[in-house]
Amino acid sequence: MLNVNLKKDRYKILESYNSNVYRVQDELSTCIYILKVCQNYETKRYKHQFKTEIDVLSKLNSFLAPSLVTCFEDEMAQYFVETYIPGMNAKQFMKRYKGFIKRYRLLLDILIVLQALHEIGYLYIDLKLENIIYYQNRFYLIDFNACIENHSRVAIMASKSNCAPELMNLHEKDVRCDIYALGSLVHELFGFWMMPIVFLCHQKQERRISHLSTFKTMIVLHMFIHILVVLSLCILSVFLILKSTSPKNVFDAYYYHHNIALFEKAYHESDQKDRLYTWVLNGWILDDVYQNEQASIFLMKEAISTSDATLIQYVYDRVSLKKGSKLETFVMMYLKPNANRVNRCMTLANEGNMLLKDKLDIYNQCLQIAIHEEFKISLTPVRTWLESVDESQLLKYTKEFEDLGCNYLEYLLLLRNKEGEIMEVPVVFVDHLKSNRWNDIYAFWRSL
Repeated sequence: MLNVNLKKDRYKILESYNSNVYRVQDELSTCIYILKVCQNYETKRYKHQFKTEIDVLSKLNSFLAPSLVTCFEDEMAQYFVETYIPGMNAKQFMKRYKGFIKRYRLLLDILIVLQALHEIGYLYIDLKLENIIYYQNRFYLIDFNACIENHSRVAIMASKSNCAPELMNLHEKDVRCDIYALGSLVHELFGFWMMPIVFLCHQKQERRISHLSTFKTMIVLHMFIHILVVLSLCILSVFLILKSTSPKNVFDAYYYHHNIALFEKAYHESDQKDRLYTWVLNGWILDDVYQNEQASIFLMKEAISTSDATLIQYVYDRVSLKKGSKLETFVMMYLKPNANRVNRCMTLANEGNMLLKDKLDIYNQCLQIAIHEEFKISLTPVRTWLESVDESQLLKYTKEFEDLGCNYLEYLLLLRNKEGEIMEVPVVFVDHLKSNRWNDIYAFWRSL
């Protein structure tokens, strides 16, 4: 392992992607980052692109791209640290995923980043699946080292598959370079089915699509047509199936005669492949089913078992279940969390009548999400609960209680680093926690 010193901070290298890019851990906050290096002996071109990437990350305002954490230099090189986005690259993901919904999701997410990038005066240039990361049901664009200024006249070589012809000469470059690359991306994602769009993207520069909004409109229109075709085929299939079967089957009794008690049986007798998705798509789940508590519990379990955030969100928004803290926490593991959802989950846990260990687990999960995503949340529910709970009961759950103390203090460090806020550490932690992990974090807190 190598170490890079930055004032009092310390970055431990966990993985080397190449000689200039590393995945590192901040040993003070335990956060994972990406560290990029530009050695003094690198070419002027490389140094220029290194500084360009710093400028892009410092100005780019998009939640679907990394953000700049810090930059520094020493006598050997220049460095910068950016947020780390886990997950797999889109090329690997698309080999596993055979559906079409997430392919549209990829295009729409990348368009959001490109729009933000163009607004700050830069072109991405090297757009390809390897530079896109799939994480928590969204797609993130990384590696901005090939960016150039909009309307510049430099010659540059991108990957062969997405290299617009004008990149290789001194003609003026504009957003049409990225639109050319989008055409290549569309072709790789959809093949023959989007050839008209690919054709318009790969025209000569003066005849090519010149606005991202036009490209987005075409993609959305294509998506609606695609969905309409799929729906039409589904409706036709259902019609043919219903026509060929007896009208006295279980599905007919449930659907046409509104016999909600037969919902689960009708559901289990249907085709197992993508069962819940098929039922939702065809509108077979009646409104009365969502209002029925037993059926709602069954649907929620089915949605969670798919691990598909879209289906989970769809069912979660419609069922009549009381949204308790346990359900909120469980669903939050599959849906992209936000500060409001974390706050709501902690408040429900504080107000709810549940086991002590369950409350500790929920608070720990919420704090870990807030630390990882760097959310600004309220710690009042935790403090209020700690003041009211019997300390002797807390000590029965040593590991969970220690985790809560460490997570709580790590979040205070995050607030202090980002917001400059200084908050008191609850006395119950100081009095009872003695582990090495706690002592290290608390010693660091006191040293600030």
